[in-house]
Amino acid sequence: MHPFSTVTIGIFIAGYITARWDLVTRLYELAIFAWEYGVVCRATRGLIVLTLLFLVIFLPVFFLTQNEAQLVWLSIHPTTSPILSWY
Repeated sequence: MHPFSTVTIGIFIAGYITARWDLVTRLYELAIFAWEYGVVCRATRGLIVLTLLFLVIFLPVFFLTQNEAQLVWLSIHPTTSPILSWY
């Protein structure tokens, strides 16, 4: 291999390793900053609120739509049993 290309590849690899190391240290500093300012607690609280919102609003709507779908199926096909039985 030509000496110039060997040096070029070596410089590229050294720069790549330096950039990766800088990224790792910045992520470490960001994690410490997030922990000190309570970002983890706020994110956990937000996840809990969104989960409760899902359970309170969207699941009853899902069960209501399943019930309505079965009623429509029975009104269209009164002699057969409903195909959709989710619960």
